[in-house]
Amino acid sequence: MMAAYETHSSSDTQRTGTVCRCPHCRISVRVIDSPPPTVCSFCHRAMAVEGFQVPPPRAPEAQESPEAHIKRLYRNPPRLLVAVLALISTFLLAFAVYFQINNIEHYYYAPAVNVYSLIVGLFIVSRFILAAFYAPPPQVGHHPSVSVLIPCMNEETSIGRSIDRIYAEGYPDDLREVIVVNDGSTDNTLEEMLRAQAAHPKLVVVDFEHNRGLCYGMAYSSLLARSEVLVFVDSDTFLLPGAVEKVVQGFIDPTVAGIAGHTDVENAGRNVLTKMQDVRYFFSYRIMKAAESVHGTVSCLPGCFSAYRRTCVLHVMDEWMKEKVFGQSGNYGDDRSLTNLVLRDYQVLYDSEALATTIAPEKWGVYTRQQARWMRSSMRGIVTASPFMWRKHPVPALSWYAMMLLPIIEPYIMVQALIIKPLQEGLVTTSYIFGISIITFVWALYHLQKTGRTHWWAGFVFTLTYIGFYSWQVYYAIITMATKGWGTRGSS
Repeated sequence: MMAAYETHSSSDTQRTGTVCRCPHCRISVRVIDSPPPTVCSFCHRAMAVEGFQVPPPRAPEAQESPEAHIKRLYRNPPRLLVAVLALISTFLLAFAVYFQINNIEHYYYAPAVNVYSLIVGLFIVSRFILAAFYAPPPQVGHHPSVSVLIPCMNEETSIGRSIDRIYAEGYPDDLREVIVVNDGSTDNTLEEMLRAQAAHPKLVVVDFEHNRGLCYGMAYSSLLARSEVLVFVDSDTFLLPGAVEKVVQGFIDPTVAGIAGHTDVENAGRNVLTKMQDVRYFFSYRIMKAAESVHGTVSCLPGCFSAYRRTCVLHVMDEWMKEKVFGQSGNYGDDRSLTNLVLRDYQVLYDSEALATTIAPEKWGVYTRQQARWMRSSMRGIVTASPFMWRKHPVPALSWYAMMLLPIIEPYIMVQALIIKPLQEGLVTTSYIFGISIITFVWALYHLQKTGRTHWWAGFVFTLTYIGFYSWQVYYAIITMATKGWGTRGSS
């Protein structure tokens, strides 16, 4: 086997690598300048070994400097504008809460709507307050060994670029390995991986000969990895230089099992949909995850860019892979369920200084399927995390239950406020309309204040589409929660 691994010439056109294949699992691992595996990570059977011809290398793209990235995505608004926006936002939030409390004597007109509006308002205000106390993990010079893992399916247009950005990111070569998993793609994803491997000979390429699902790609690469920290990166995510070094700093604390990096929308300027997602992404990271991180209880480490302590992942691997829904085993594991399992016994943080960008859906149909998948994940999160979240600090515990349960009753509240009450009594529930308008305006202004991007108005597009359609996906998610195919990201 080592002979096959070492037999390559100095010419790239004639170079050969080693392919190790498990006939039982129908999984192959291709390496050039990395040690070949001897047994399959799943079934532990010996792997058949032969050589393969290395294709012509992919030409690496020109890399964007951190300064150029910051300049492209973050503009500094005038200080006076920032101060005015902060003042307006604070006033609007305070006034919204005051309005709700002062309106208590009229709650009997629509008690469910008014109580719900008050709770949501207090929840959002609490997120801003907690986020004000957030600080990213400090740079302490911690340099653990790192395995960057990219499971993907049908991503031929972006996988090569994602790999190039990882190798240009700057983490020491002797402390980093990169493993990509082709999950039975039907396009040229595998070919693009092999061309990237020719340009980066230490890259490890895993090929599932038939589609297994995202969690199996995550699991196999985790078992194959040899490093202390696992960094999961989506195939359409692009790391900024210094991102890996920054995201691992929090692991100096042995009680930390996972850390989420910060991801912006790479294609934010493409259309209204991507602008809307850009505003939403920023709020979800810089307010929601920042608030959760204060107590070490980030509820979901996004698959686009997050790091785990490998020993913690291996400790829950069997449980994660064998999860059941309504007593049925299936392909259910995903990033949220893995986060819940490690959050049970450890801290999970967010690092706002570990930067990456990701390509958001540009078509409403793709976005709709993505949201359905995410909503199912949230519903499963209630089942898996509810039994232990109450043991956490009371503030994040109460916030978590509110964040998980409020969306379930929200469509009912919206129907009451916007349809039933106006038709039955001729009354518009002003407290609800006023509340959601103020909340949307505040987090849209926050996006403008922190980024200088002028499409802050797209936050209202999100609110309108959520009210009109996407909030209802929660019931579809509950009904289809036991669907065995939902975890297959590439086939959704």
